Amino acid sequence: MNITLQTPTFHEGDLEQPINHDIRMFRKSLDIIETYHDPFLPNDIEVPSHVQVWHGYPERLGYPEKPYENNRFTDEEDMTPYDDYSPHKARTIAVQMARATNAEWLKEEVSMEFHRQERQPYEDIGTLVGTLRKGNVDPDLKEKIEPALKILGSSVDLLSIEGERQAIFRFEYHGLIKNKFGMSCWTQTLIRDCGVECDNVIFETGFRKRDPLYDGGFPWYGMC
Repeated sequence: MNITLQTPTFHEGDLEQPINHDIRMFRKSLDIIETYHDPFLPNDIEVPSHVQVWHGYPERLGYPEKPYENNRFTDEEDMTPYDDYSPHKARTIAVQMARATNAEWLKEEVSMEFHRQERQPYEDIGTLVGTLRKGNVDPDLKEKIEPALKILGSSVDLLSIEGERQAIFRFEYHGLIKNKFGMSCWTQTLIRDCGVECDNVIFETGFRKRDPLYDGGFPWYGMC
């Protein structure tokens, strides 16, 4: 709160003003520091009564200069001129570029190779979990859980029913990633309400790990 907006203890020209000032100066000069207990802090913490009013940190006018030698992929003429921007604009553009193109100093092939290596163990083993491949679906079980599928609508597609007990359901999930865990738990409840045993529900999203249309991610691996 701005202290100038508060009602002053003494109005301008009050006779008690100089006397009160002398008393405050004398009390501040004592060796014993007057303290009080803040109700929002633990009882064993004593807060000094006479402290300077804090108006916040001074506004930062610039960032310290740093070398750009770590940037090995972007040509010098293509570099973003962050030094010519204000701190706020420089940080805003840096965040936008980091979220939009996954860092300007990385080539597209880097992301592609990363996702290829991440997928390789599934390709070597040939497992369905972790992929969008369709597997075996028991028609009778699918018919039993049809009420749950109608409620879920176009947000999921049934991929397969796994396990010895046929109680693990795999779906391709098209909704928001932030709702993925909650939707899978709800789907498990819907399947059980249909009278079908359900040990687990797996929502497959492929390479999609974020919501690029909402957080500015790179759409290549964000929407596949």
